[in-house]
Amino acid sequence: MYRYRINFTKEGEFACLSHLELQRTFIRALRRAGVPMAYSQGFNPQPRISFAAPLAVGIESNNEYLEVDLSASLKSDELKRALNCQLPPALAVQKVQPADPLAPALAAQVEAALYLVNFSSYALEFAAAVQSLAGATVLEVERPGKDRQKKVNIRPFIYNLCLQNVSGEGKLFMFLATGNRGGARPSEIIDLLPRQTGPVKVRRLSVFIPGPEGYITPEGEALPLFWERSY
Repeated sequence: MYRYRINFTKEGEFACLSHLELQRTFIRALRRAGVPMAYSQGFNPQPRISFAAPLAVGIESNNEYLEVDLSASLKSDELKRALNCQLPPALAVQKVQPADPLAPALAAQVEAALYLVNFSSYALEFAAAVQSLAGATVLEVERPGKDRQKKVNIRPFIYNLCLQNVSGEGKLFMFLATGNRGGARPSEIIDLLPRQTGPVKVRRLSVFIPGPEGYITPEGEALPLFWERSY
């Protein structure tokens, strides 16, 4: 069995695809491309494909990751080219790398994600509200439970909030916990801020795993590099 890690974008109208729809889209693209996928065992075998972290509907992304197991070896460039011939530009594959099939799945390693929220305007009261959230010890939100709504304290899942004023527009970077250990959703934090009159756009810049000296992307880029870029 051969495992490959695929880095792709999710933009435009394709940001409205659900996680299940996105999974089906990639499986169809792999089949159309003639890629020799490996399948699970059992009565109803399924392609061995997993995404690093589900992305909420409506959120665009610079760096999404999935891993797929194949029954035969392919060159990374060959697999990238084959997929991009079957996928729309909004779901373009940026990079393909071989991965260790015996290592834990990337989905089990991801612990955090960096989001960028673009607001149409910047105001001092908005900056004060972000600072208040960052300084809080408890931030309760309601989430649907099995029988009724339940309150969850999302403050432990908010690692960092950074608001910038860029030519009168607000850019809010959110570094949030995600994965199997729990996390915070960008929409939950946005709902705690003063309501905006203009459009609010959310983009996930990347997901992160623990590294030897802090969080890194699955490709090994350090978190500070993302803070320093211009978006």
